[in-house]
Amino acid sequence: MSEEEEYMRALEVQRRNFEASFGSLETMGFEDKSKVKPANEPNDSEDDDLEIGSDELSDFDGFSGMSDSEGAEDDESDSASDHGEPQHVSKPKVVKIGDNYSDAPILSNKDKKMLRQGRAPMMAEIEEKERKLHKLSAKQQQNAKKEDDDNLENDLMLQRLLQESHILSKQVGYSGAELTMSTLDYEDPTGSARKKALTSRLRNLSAINSGSGGLPKKLEKMPMAMRKGMIKSRENRISKYEKEAKDAGIVLSRVKKGELRDLDSGRGSTFASDRLGTGKKEVNTVRDRGLRINSVGRSTRNGLMISADEISRINNAGSRGRGGPGGRGGRGGRGGRGGRGGRR
Repeated sequence: MSEEEEYMRALEVQRRNFEASFGSLETMGFEDKSKVKPANEPNDSEDDDLEIGSDELSDFDGFSGMSDSEGAEDDESDSASDHGEPQHVSKPKVVKIGDNYSDAPILSNKDKKMLRQGRAPMMAEIEEKERKLHKLSAKQQQNAKKEDDDNLENDLMLQRLLQESHILSKQVGYSGAELTMSTLDYEDPTGSARKKALTSRLRNLSAINSGSGGLPKKLEKMPMAMRKGMIKSRENRISKYEKEAKDAGIVLSRVKKGELRDLDSGRGSTFASDRLGTGKKEVNTVRDRGLRINSVGRSTRNGLMISADEISRINNAGSRGRGGPGGRGGRGGRGGRGGRGGRR
């Protein structure tokens, strides 16, 4: 396809789009010049007749008793009768305009007053106007409040269901999920699920005014060796679980600083955190003393306590020779040359 044909095709597409939106030119009263006239029209004969008629009119001066206007009218009537064609009557041009624009906004009396004053409305006035437009009636407000209360109650019920039924921990052994799902229609759960539900509800209530978030401030009493063994086994299971997840490319949830990952969620009738806690306290055995300064004594609430060894160490700091107290002693301890009676 040449460039000219492609250009004509694009013009044809534009013409069709224009006619689809506004109508064709003939319906508007215009002549469509883009359409080609048929070749069998007698244009040559009409041109010859027009040339002959123009020559005769130029030679003819007209009648003396008739005016120019009357002669022109006679000529028009003669030509119409000779050809036998009806006279062309001009049609009015009809233009259709599609109004696709919205109606102009209706200004209130307050807006008209501001326009006359020549100032723009302030933000407070605009907000007040929007508030009045969106203001609900008393019945609508009552219905909205009732709907909000129902949604809040349903949210609390759903949250309690997820927390007490252990549906998310169904794969964990002894989670109580099957028991809870079978007794879901009952008001009061039974067995281990009942203990879990009561404990979680009490902790939610106590977490309102509790600094520990509802958790017990002290752990349950148990032998220290057993507690250390349980803590160590829990840390090993957590490290193994995280290592397997990392090798498998699984992204785990982030744990808060100072807390451990809870792998025993929904296991047993009581919480393991009551015996082992929720985190691990790292005790720093080496205290950071800051700069290396030779301090003396130790500070207590009763004052500075200095021991006798520190006092003696400070007093004898300058005499570090062999003859000092506690040393081997000097050569003078054995006496002079005449110490043994004097050899001669």
